[in-house]
Amino acid sequence: EDGKRNAVLNGIPDWVYEEEFSFNRALEFSADSKMLAYIRFDETAVPSYSFPVFAGSNPHITAFEKYPGDYTYKYPKTGEANSKVSVHTFDIKSKVTRKMQVPLDADGYIPRIRFTQDPNKLAIITLNRHQNRLDMYFGDPRSTVCKQVLRDESDAYIKEGVFDNIIFYPENFSFVSEKSGYNHLYWYSMGGNLIKQVTSGNYEVKEFLGWDADDNSFYYISNEESPLRQAVYQIDRKGKKTKLSSQPGLNSAQFSTNMKYYMNRYSNLNTPTVITLNDNTGKVLSTLVTNDNLKQTLSKYSVPQKEFFTFKTGDGVSLNGWMMKPVNFSASKKYPVLLYQYSGPGSQQVLDTWSISWETYMASRGFIVVCVDGRGTGGRGADFEKCTYLNLGVKEAKDQVATAQYMGSQPYVDKNRIGIWGWSYGGYMTIMSMSEGTPVFKAGVAVAAVTDWNYYDTIYGERFMRTPKENAEGYKGSSAFTRADKLHGNLLLVHGMADDNVHFQNCAEYAEHLVQLNKQFDMQLYTNRNHGIYGGNTRYHLYTKLTNFFEKNL
Repeated sequence: EDGKRNAVLNGIPDWVYEEEFSFNRALEFSADSKMLAYIRFDETAVPSYSFPVFAGSNPHITAFEKYPGDYTYKYPKTGEANSKVSVHTFDIKSKVTRKMQVPLDADGYIPRIRFTQDPNKLAIITLNRHQNRLDMYFGDPRSTVCKQVLRDESDAYIKEGVFDNIIFYPENFSFVSEKSGYNHLYWYSMGGNLIKQVTSGNYEVKEFLGWDADDNSFYYISNEESPLRQAVYQIDRKGKKTKLSSQPGLNSAQFSTNMKYYMNRYSNLNTPTVITLNDNTGKVLSTLVTNDNLKQTLSKYSVPQKEFFTFKTGDGVSLNGWMMKPVNFSASKKYPVLLYQYSGPGSQQVLDTWSISWETYMASRGFIVVCVDGRGTGGRGADFEKCTYLNLGVKEAKDQVATAQYMGSQPYVDKNRIGIWGWSYGGYMTIMSMSEGTPVFKAGVAVAAVTDWNYYDTIYGERFMRTPKENAEGYKGSSAFTRADKLHGNLLLVHGMADDNVHFQNCAEYAEHLVQLNKQFDMQLYTNRNHGIYGGNTRYHLYTKLTNFFEKNL
């Protein structure tokens, strides 16, 4: 009962763990429900961050009508102190609390704890601060003794998605690793011995779905057909592989506990989501969701359609993209181009999946909208994804510039009217690309952008950059400040003043930098809005602002 705001958290993660290790519950019951295990976070030494909160509206805070308030919480920026973490167990019957003896670096992480099917085995996963060494221990919740059963190491970093692909069975557990250069499935005994590598090849296993004990077969999702697509596969006990999903596009699956049935959810560029119930041979038993009403509604409109393309940059790198042309496109006309991207490590925007968005709207307004996944993005193996390690933003910006140059060389494009925009990492990339030194962008919008990795959190920032002390040159080269003098084109900065993720500090300090360099720019702030910038009329205002900005400038 020692929990205290901004000091000690029991059983729930602190801010940075929740955001970057993607979980919100740090407590687990044993299989027999007799023990409770939890992670304790001591965030006393973590520096605090504060931002002002105004009365605002939607919601309106009456208490702050005359004097604004503030919000203060623990946020560890790159190189700063993290929470000190420990694992504890609570015996529900005897009410005894014990501390697990798990070996952990003084600055190490515990991104997951999970009880196995054996109530006497608590799995504890640890990472070193560099996040390039993962260890898994099995701990006895009563004796507190922990035994190491697995270690995975990387020259760069271990991806965050690894934790949720570990599934425990009575005699085995699964593990997904990039050690071969691509994400693949490995099968271990509960003693930690590798029994076999289940999948191999130049493709990525996206998710392990489960193992059928009856016939010793494995089910998983991979992008073996193409980095743009995902399908459901089965591998039987003899190693024979069967593709279960029949529709090309993005498939995901949810299996029944006995692995005999699954729900398949799929869409592709031209097909809104369809959900079917299948047996484990892939046979469709029933269609649960067709989205026919949506298809009918869409048939009444002229909706711009995405088409895929691939091109080679000057660096000889082949990149995948999609393009949306206006419905009444004419090859004899010259169109403005709007680049949309996110570009963050391991992310993918170019996928064979259905969506309709503001980009669709902009294509209907006479823009050619383009999205290209540059170096550092996912789906193409570890080398392609991790080539930006220690130097974020440099290769990615080059690739967006190369995209603009490629589009500018098309006969139907006005190369003097090319814009770029993005949100969060995409906002950072907008600024980095407009300041790359090649003046190809006439205008850009950076929403909620990181401008310097010194301002971002430990887990995400250091995963890709290590600490500012260890990688001073990398931090300098990855900063929007360092290249601010090269900013070319009309820039609109947009930020929510209550962004607890990418702090408004990023925007404020970068804006000040531009002022002192005598660089003109536009800026739109949103009172009391967080990283998502929504609430009341806010989203509509934001996208109207973006639309007007690009129509005026391009």
